[in-house]
Amino acid sequence: MNIEEISERLGWLPSPVAAFIEKRIKKVPALKKLVDAENEKTMQVLENSLKPYDGKFDKHITLPSEGINREKILNDIQQMHDLESVRWKEGYVSGGIYHGDKEHIEFLNKAYALQSQSNPLHSDLFPSASKFEAEIISMVAHMHGKGQTTDNAPVVGSVTSGGTESILCAMKAYRDRAREEKGIREPEMVLPDTAHTAFNKAAQYFGIKQVRIPVTNNYTANVNAAKSAINNNTIVMIGSAPAFPHGTFDDIKALSDIALKNGIGFHTDCCLGGFIVPFAEKLGYNIPIVDFRNPGVTSMSVDTHKYGYAAKGTSVVLYRTEELRHYQFFTATDWPGGLYFSPTLAGSRPGALSAACWAAMLSMGEGGYLRATDAIMKTAEKIKAGIKQIPDIKIMGEPHWIIAIGSDTLNIYQVLDRMTKKHWNLNGLHKPACFHIALTLRHTQPEVAEHFLNDLKEAVEYVKANPDTKEGMAPVYGMAASLPFRGMVSDILKRYLDVIYKV
Repeated sequence: MNIEEISERLGWLPSPVAAFIEKRIKKVPALKKLVDAENEKTMQVLENSLKPYDGKFDKHITLPSEGINREKILNDIQQMHDLESVRWKEGYVSGGIYHGDKEHIEFLNKAYALQSQSNPLHSDLFPSASKFEAEIISMVAHMHGKGQTTDNAPVVGSVTSGGTESILCAMKAYRDRAREEKGIREPEMVLPDTAHTAFNKAAQYFGIKQVRIPVTNNYTANVNAAKSAINNNTIVMIGSAPAFPHGTFDDIKALSDIALKNGIGFHTDCCLGGFIVPFAEKLGYNIPIVDFRNPGVTSMSVDTHKYGYAAKGTSVVLYRTEELRHYQFFTATDWPGGLYFSPTLAGSRPGALSAACWAAMLSMGEGGYLRATDAIMKTAEKIKAGIKQIPDIKIMGEPHWIIAIGSDTLNIYQVLDRMTKKHWNLNGLHKPACFHIALTLRHTQPEVAEHFLNDLKEAVEYVKANPDTKEGMAPVYGMAASLPFRGMVSDILKRYLDVIYKV
């Protein structure tokens, strides 16, 4: 019996029972050997895909005795860049590269180079960093409800290193506020199953219990379940606009109204939607209001390095009040090294990224974002219409520009494998099994949408004709999705990270 057969037989087990059996399996030598053997097979598949440069470039395990010629170093970097950029330039990649135009990238690189030594930690030495970040926050805030709350107070915020840090900062702020103002020592967050896993990370880092609520048949948060999940330890509720897996929008108004009524915080995770939602609304698309115009919304996360088209490594976390933002800040007043303070999790930060973000936003302007959004939304409509014409697959929920595809009759991971063989880089998902494509400006190029639909149709037809294939990553995705022993899946992911750091 292999792992897939064990999973199939035990898949009905509730989580606590599965966890109990998992602990026992690890103590049984024969079963542990089986699990280890399956892990080794999985790692071999992963290593082959993660280490394509073995044998093609020199390995550097220790420092060279003398510095290597700079031209040689730059040439190696250029070769790797050229190998890696082919797929995203041609629009084969889901998300990842959101703009990708050569002139835009060169412009950001110049802005970065001019500020490569800047560090916002030293605001007295680099006042430009303060200018850049304050204006980034203001521009993002004004995109969402004209920079004011329903109380006509200014929206405030911070620049972070990405959506995960924005979420971490917000959850820390809610935890610390609840501890100081309400004496809550066992804080809880209420969030839908589809909320980004960064909230899971925040829960682990900051000791906040996750109270997960189910989603509806349309993959949006179950509002009634959210209402029932609140108790005296609840400090914050979360909604996604949109959620990463299926691109669907939770009912932010209904959820935030519940949070307001119960005197708890509400965070709109708009990392993916922050630079699409306000412009799609202006263009007349059917987009809900997800920002501070809802009186219950007390914070938001908006990624500038996605559809804001900044260089990778910036995001913005917004707050309804300065008082709430203060709980995010770190200060030390009695350190022998002097007074110390930092707004986010990092101490030293690359001011060059803030400069490049500021430059990207000014360069795009409202007109640029409106045109980009319109192109992405129109491409999404074309692709959704095309998917509906392909038998045996379906669109999950009612998405806008992040489109998840599943099937009731085929192994959808085999379809994903087939698309990978055709050079597409898409996101495999589970619970339920599906994959998605997050559309970007790369996909609005001529013929890309048609190419995607043609390849998808062929992939479906191939899997229908060859349903028993065991090639590629399909077995790995299937095992990860169905295995009731989540600790084993976690072990596989940790070994994946080990492979990444393997020389």
